[in-house]
Amino acid sequence: MNTDPIAFEDLMTSDKYNDSNSAVIVATIFNENEDWQSVNDIIANQIGFSKGKNLIGVHRITGNILGDAGRSDYLLEFDNEQVQFNPFARLQFPDIKWVSDFINNYKSDFIEE
Repeated sequence: MNTDPIAFEDLMTSDKYNDSNSAVIVATIFNENEDWQSVNDIIANQIGFSKGKNLIGVHRITGNILGDAGRSDYLLEFDNEQVQFNPFARLQFPDIKWVSDFINNYKSDFIEE
């Protein structure tokens, strides 16, 4: 499981992460020893967001202008880009955001304009 952090600016400019293979979960705290298989099971089976996909990376998004006092947001990276995420499950669990929506709607939390 890749757990390297990612800077918000890198997320903005990356072609690697998109709405087909990644999502962002906002205001969440994971610990270093998290059971990622359990997290994958919750997201896929209990929430129903990523059935048919497996979690392959969890990246804390860094660069919040409030520093450590800011919100903890995580980029969730999945395999199997051909299988679509369940948009209805995302609506039922509003802390999961599309990558593109997160970049557009939360940009001011990371970049002072």
